[in-house]
Amino acid sequence: MDYKSVNPNIRFYQENRFLIMLLALFGVILFFPLIGNFVNIRFMVEILLSFLFLSCLFAVSFRKHHSIIAALLALPTFTIMWAAHFIDIGGFEHVKNLFGMLFLLYMIILFLEHFFRQDEINREVIFGALVVYLLMGLMWAYGYTLLEHLQPGSFTHPAGLPELDLTAFNYFSFVTMTTLGYGDIVPASREAKALVMTQAISGQVYLAVLVARLVGINIAQEMKKKD
Repeated sequence: MDYKSVNPNIRFYQENRFLIMLLALFGVILFFPLIGNFVNIRFMVEILLSFLFLSCLFAVSFRKHHSIIAALLALPTFTIMWAAHFIDIGGFEHVKNLFGMLFLLYMIILFLEHFFRQDEINREVIFGALVVYLLMGLMWAYGYTLLEHLQPGSFTHPAGLPELDLTAFNYFSFVTMTTLGYGDIVPASREAKALVMTQAISGQVYLAVLVARLVGINIAQEMKKKD
């Protein structure tokens, strides 16, 4: 995209879109564990989640067909999340988690496609790679929440732990993806074990491929300089 032809504010965002998304993701990850102690924090998390979703939409807005699909996937989650403050959404929680997962999966695919088309290492590539990794963690959190709602008891946890919701599964997701495995939340059903194993493998494969890609780009850059 030719950034010079657009509004300076829009150009600034387009040039820093992955950094902005990265900051929003760090905010979500930071505030999620605090919800249990400070109920008002939940409102802040939902603001950050909304900002993250809107940032993702804006990042792909210069491709009309991508932006339309992304908007349709984001709308149910965005609407239900805020509607819950005013009405009892009941079973719509399933819809929110399903479309949240699908939206993030779609964003990950688009960002990976963009990332692997790059032929030089720059700030956008580094930030973009980190964004994809963190989006993967959040996507799996939505997936685990959906599974637990559809099949209660898919995960076991100590009696003193609060309800297993997106907050708890966000923590569990990143613990799983980094293979720390503290064991305070444990997959119990076959479906849960399959998802957990898939996430652990995909997280490690992504890091391996990421390092290989960055090294390959760096070698190519050095060869161009020598030529």
